[in-house]
Amino acid sequence: MSRLDFIKGVLNAARDCLDSSSPHFTRFLGESELAFAKSVGMPKGVTAVFCGGAENRDPLRCCLGLFPSFYFDKQIDDASCEEIAGMFPIKAVTIAFRSGDVISHRDILGSIMALGLDRDTVGDIFIEDGKAAVFVYDKIASHIADSLTKIGNVGVKCKTDIRPGFTLPIRKYEKLALSVASLRLDNIVRSAVGVSRTVAVEKYIAPQLVQLNGVVCTDCAAQLSTGDIFSVRGKGKFSLESIDGTGRKGNIHITVKKYM
Repeated sequence: MSRLDFIKGVLNAARDCLDSSSPHFTRFLGESELAFAKSVGMPKGVTAVFCGGAENRDPLRCCLGLFPSFYFDKQIDDASCEEIAGMFPIKAVTIAFRSGDVISHRDILGSIMALGLDRDTVGDIFIEDGKAAVFVYDKIASHIADSLTKIGNVGVKCKTDIRPGFTLPIRKYEKLALSVASLRLDNIVRSAVGVSRTVAVEKYIAPQLVQLNGVVCTDCAAQLSTGDIFSVRGKGKFSLESIDGTGRKGNIHITVKKYM
């Protein structure tokens, strides 16, 4: 879907929200759709809220909820993550498997897709040794829990929702301390991926394999700021966590967070 069509759909949903005085929700949005959604100016009387279902877990995939503003009797920033998550049609499917067995994000997603479900009904996936949690659109949670008994060659047991005693796995990152000549996209991609600048440009940026904040970016000179997220196809997703000052030779020290 094009950016324009997506924004038109969001604004139509916002008008429906006002007309019906009831919330409207999108399915789970990917990087580019999230970037589009965050650029939309909402009509007066509509409050836009993003939620991945996992409370304070730095969601990568979110649903957009459009609420009549009277739904909130206090500032949305003051509402707890748990309160906000409870307003959305999102459920968790928890997956238990034998400790020592290895299951990847791709394994779980592939097994769920094999059930005939759409990608936009599945949100973030968290994995630790022996357990995982997947946030999904509430209408498909029971189907996944009832149908998913094996992921690859690993036997699994699924339940819907987070049960008492189940601690949500923490999202894992690798922090990279890098030194770059500038905050240009090509310099940061080069350092994060571990290739030369020429390779970064010719192999990844020019062929449209790099996204910046969810949108394909071929502008090598694009300047990054703290909080920007960029992904390099086949190499992973990264976030510019901090700019840590300048070295004696003029290089800029930065910290980049790589999503695991």
